[in-house]
Amino acid sequence: MDIKSEFWFQDEINKTEHMKRISNVVDIKQYLLRLHKVLQRKDFKFKEETYTTAKIVLNTLKSIINFHTSYVVGNPISITGEQEIVKKYNSIYKKGMYTKTDYEIAEDLYTYGNAFEYVYSDNGVIKSKVIANEDSYPVYDEHENYVAFIEYWEDMENGHKNYIVYTPAMVQVYQDNTLVDEYANLSGLPICYASLDKSEYNFFGDSPLNDLMPIMNQIETLLSKLDDAINTLSMNPLGVSMGQRITDSIPKDICGATLNLEDGGDFKYVTAQMDYQNIKLLLDSLTQQLYAVASVPASVIGQGNIANVSEISLKLLFSQTDNKAKQMIQVLKEGMYKRFEYIRKLLKIQGVTFSDDMYDSLDITFSVNRPVDTQSMMNELKTQYDMGAISKQTVIDKSPYTTDTALELQRIADEQGERNTVQPTTDAE
Repeated sequence: MDIKSEFWFQDEINKTEHMKRISNVVDIKQYLLRLHKVLQRKDFKFKEETYTTAKIVLNTLKSIINFHTSYVVGNPISITGEQEIVKKYNSIYKKGMYTKTDYEIAEDLYTYGNAFEYVYSDNGVIKSKVIANEDSYPVYDEHENYVAFIEYWEDMENGHKNYIVYTPAMVQVYQDNTLVDEYANLSGLPICYASLDKSEYNFFGDSPLNDLMPIMNQIETLLSKLDDAINTLSMNPLGVSMGQRITDSIPKDICGATLNLEDGGDFKYVTAQMDYQNIKLLLDSLTQQLYAVASVPASVIGQGNIANVSEISLKLLFSQTDNKAKQMIQVLKEGMYKRFEYIRKLLKIQGVTFSDDMYDSLDITFSVNRPVDTQSMMNELKTQYDMGAISKQTVIDKSPYTTDTALELQRIADEQGERNTVQPTTDAE
């Protein structure tokens, strides 16, 4: 039995959970590609013609995903710790384009509730590959231990089935059950990020979009029906005549036509009277719930007015967003600490080592992209520094203007060295 057969859907629990998760991922991908439930609305006959019903598709959820992702990782993370090792890790992050990797991971977590990252070395450059959710199959044994990972996809052009099997020791590449490549796994199994809102089996996270899509479906259906009602019953009223039967047709596009009716006859247009207040109440309630569940201030994407607010008001306005961001930061930190371990392994292979104390000093600081009164923040940091309550390095870590603490400390040291250097002078003769 080859290694692929050994790990591929090792038990029925794995198989059932993967099927549910992948099905949910596909549904979300289709939704984000504008394949919404409202598109299933059927057309109908109106005034002897086929009337194409309104099918209003809103991409609000894309904006919500982009907002949350940028809120957490829109500003690059700061690596803190001993200056020497921080400098090395910052160099790795820059060469490996980890700012983009972090953004992709956070976006997958907000979209699907899960993200998968494989750390590897490409000709000496340490990089990470974000594996697509629909292609990812972590394998757990009967004791729920993470033992392997399978990346599977099918080529739509030629129908080839492709497998990449990751084990702690090896990475094997298969195409149509044939082993085509094999190499040593120098880092470890792909890192699995899972949101704190767990799915049915607790192996994976639950997508926040599962709570938002039903609300959006109802809003789109309501708006589409409202558009039909306005067009058919208000802007195109029905003509009703009383008395003599009118046999001749009147062009529907003509304006100012005159009808000669018999004595006692009547002609009038009938329009539907819509209950505006009830419709507005329902639509406003749905919209309010959408932003409440999404933890997004309505004013951020044009659903409310905001002006002349204080720092305290901003904190209250973004309190739900901050709470959601804190959850996401915990998930990201757990995966990034694992990434640090893998980078340490790869550096050791390259002959670069640091002490355990240096590795223990490594940490990550997130700077959320919330509108803040920067001047007030800097004044607070300055006050604490002047009191001796925090160090200069902490001020740099917390400052919204810096992302590379080690580099800033080095520049400050260089500037101080230049000022302390005594320039030689020559006495005038």
